[in-house]
Amino acid sequence: MANSDLSTVEPLHPILVEGVKARQARPAFPDIGPASAKPLFEETQANASGQPEVAGTEEITVAGAEGPLAAKLYRPEIGTEKPPLIVYLHGGGFVLGSFNTHDRNARRLVNETGALVVSVNYRLAPEAPFPAGANDAFAALLDLVKRAPSLGVDPDRIFIAGDSAGATLAIAAILSGRDGRGPELAGLIAFYPVTDMTAIGAGVSYEAFGDGSVGLSEADMIWFRNLYAPDPADWNDPRCSPLTAELADLAGFPPTLVITAAYDVLAEDGALFAARLKSAGVETSYLHVEGVNHGFIGAPNPPPATLATYEAVADWMKSLG
Repeated sequence: MANSDLSTVEPLHPILVEGVKARQARPAFPDIGPASAKPLFEETQANASGQPEVAGTEEITVAGAEGPLAAKLYRPEIGTEKPPLIVYLHGGGFVLGSFNTHDRNARRLVNETGALVVSVNYRLAPEAPFPAGANDAFAALLDLVKRAPSLGVDPDRIFIAGDSAGATLAIAAILSGRDGRGPELAGLIAFYPVTDMTAIGAGVSYEAFGDGSVGLSEADMIWFRNLYAPDPADWNDPRCSPLTAELADLAGFPPTLVITAAYDVLAEDGALFAARLKSAGVETSYLHVEGVNHGFIGAPNPPPATLATYEAVADWMKSLG
């Protein structure tokens, strides 16, 4: 299922090819602007297709940096032990998305890992540009860690996770908590993170897939970046581009699992960040998944590699004790 490099040995799975065709039949987000792109993304992503059952869900409120944020809690089946907690941050380029658009991701995490998952609606650009999302991620994490007793989770097994932009915000939350300002976490799970805003369009992954023929394009990434971080001076902030972080600031990271997709402009972003974490002495696992593209963990009709990736996440969490 996985390689340690950025090769694309297996072709893109036919199920995901159909998803690319459906996306290409819709207007491109940069062409219609954020006001139209936001509801379109909600309409196309937030549906019950491929929605696994969980023991229960509840819409709650968590703390944000400048006020309460909506969130959704997903309960696992009752077990003999207190479950882990996963604080989840959805993808969408810092501009789009909600816990509704990434409902399948949360449900699959719950069912495979046995964790209680809280998916957070952080503030989005362009209304709330950088560092709003990063600040919200840190505030929500602090709030949920404090609420571990009332949530009934194991306080020693609290994870933060996210996909794409959400993975970047999860990393930013940990960076925001360095020097003892943040909680001690059991781990970080980063699905295909954005790690270098300064290098969008550069590198082997953008060269291979930047035209959008397999999904996320270079044009999409430039659009997202310019809405989220309109001031280029912010692109070198580690909370915006984690690859720019000093090794000393990464050294305190919890055990980390970085997952990349073979057919993704962000594959190199994730690979380079995993290597940098290892250089900082962080316990790092890296999984490069063949035959899939950006967003594959939320595919409505999941190919085998999607389900195998969730199994790998569960196995990794268990391996940490």
